[in-house]
Amino acid sequence: MANWWAEPTPEHFDAWLDPEWWSAAGAVWSSLGLVPGLPERLAATVGVSHEALADEYQRLFVGPGAHPCPPYESVWRTDRPRLVQGTVMGPAATAVKTLYAEMGLRVRTDARELPDHLAVELEALAFALGTEGSEVTAKALLEDHLARWLPAFCERTAAEASHDFYRVLATGTAEWVEGLTRRIGDR
Repeated sequence: MANWWAEPTPEHFDAWLDPEWWSAAGAVWSSLGLVPGLPERLAATVGVSHEALADEYQRLFVGPGAHPCPPYESVWRTDRPRLVQGTVMGPAATAVKTLYAEMGLRVRTDARELPDHLAVELEALAFALGTEGSEVTAKALLEDHLARWLPAFCERTAAEASHDFYRVLATGTAEWVEGLTRRIGDR
């Protein structure tokens, strides 16, 4: 999931054009038992150029200028003091860095993305879900972070996207986080 929300490099795009990549993604996805068919739906939308997908990523998430869907938790959290609402590197970024440290992770000093970027949070969640003893951290990442901002972000992204890839990804991600939050909450 983190791979799909990162800026699409030519290497990402080349992998996404390979049917075997999607087959493997589909196998992993179905083993999770959440939101059936998301990889297959995404694969059906990739039939454009890398440049078109990269341009759409820039327009939606980076800029220049105003961009409708900044992929940072700090921007979307409305349960914070008004002074920091809508800003980058807010309290949410500090909080997730603390969770990462609890798992022995840190954001690389040369990383292009901030700690509360969606792709970074999803990568940390994947690590937590796959690491014995990190269940509490995985639950915190889901319930205290992703579930609190992703619904609004995904709704806006689906509405603003002019490319089906990001529309399908946004809808599927919202469903996935909701299902995973329920599943982990039931434990």
